[in-house]
This record gives sequence, structure tokens and C-alpha cells, in this order.
Amino acid sequence: MNKYFSLVVCGVLLLVACGGSPTASLSVSGSPATTLSVPSISFGNQDVGTASAEQAITLSNTGSAGLSIVGTAVALPFTQTNTCGSSLAAGATCTINVTFAPTTEGDFNSNVSVTDNAAGSPQTVALSGTGIAAPTCAPLGEACFGPSGPSCCAAPFPHHSFCSSSTGWGTCQMN
Repeated sequence: MNKYFSLVVCGVLLLVACGGSPTASLSVSGSPATTLSVPSISFGNQDVGTASAEQAITLSNTGSAGLSIVGTAVALPFTQTNTCGSSLAAGATCTINVTFAPTTEGDFNSNVSVTDNAAGSPQTVALSGTGIAAPTCAPLGEACFGPSGPSCCAAPFPHHSFCSSSTGWGTCQMN
């Protein structure tokens, strides 16, 4: 008798003796599915050289299996940080925080893209924002920073405007 055939027969007999079935099969069921809390985010107008407040996106695994996250990406001048890691259990959520920090004037559009093992990957959220020229002076009552700016806008004649602090942050005032 062939020695390989003998090994197969012994293996089947051992499997049957231990309560198994020689026709047993391995099945895997369930799959991950994702939803994003918003389809798009508009940051509106943002002064050039400053960053917006963070806007949060919730990524949810609504499927019945773990989600493997390959990566989360966005193009400048948008940036993202997240709590997602490389996997997300079925029923779990994580947060993607996006900011907009234009360095030039103009309209900007991008997407947050989440690449994973769910159907329809990558999942995206559309982003938009407009970089506008930063004010060249701070109006009366607004923040100023000593001698290095932003400086205070001119006060109406015959008054003069000045920053309440000569060494740090203050308020634009007039005399």
C-alpha cells in the first residue's frame, strides 16, 4: 500500500475518532461595511496662514467582521489626524479630525480617503474651503501683538491707535 495513502487513511480515522467529520470544511462568514458620518465638509473662508477649527468625521464599521484600515489620506492644505488605527472591530467607531490651513488665496477642494477592506473602498468625504487674505491690521477692540503685529488699524482723527501691550498679546485701543 502506498505510504501517502496510509497517512491519509490514518488522518481520517483519527479525525473520526475525535468526533470530527472527514468531510468537515472551514467557513468564514461576515464582512466589514463602513459608513462615514458626513458626505462633505465646507470650511468656508479661512485667513491665509491660519488653521481652521477641527471638523470631525465618524467612521463606523457597520458590518459583521473586522475592518482592516490600510490608510487615511488627504491633500494639502487640508490635514487630518485620526483615532482609527489599522483595524476597527465590527460595530466600532473612530474619529477623523480634519483642518484647513491655506497658505495662498483661492478655492481648494479635496477628499478625505479611507482605504480599507470594505466594499466600495476607498470611502471619501469631500472637502472645500477658500483661502482669503488675512487682515493687514486689527480693528479697535481686537487682538494685537506688541510691536510685531498684527498691528492696530488707524483710529479716527484726532485719535491714535495702539496695542495695550508692548511685549505680547493685547487689545487695540485708541487715545
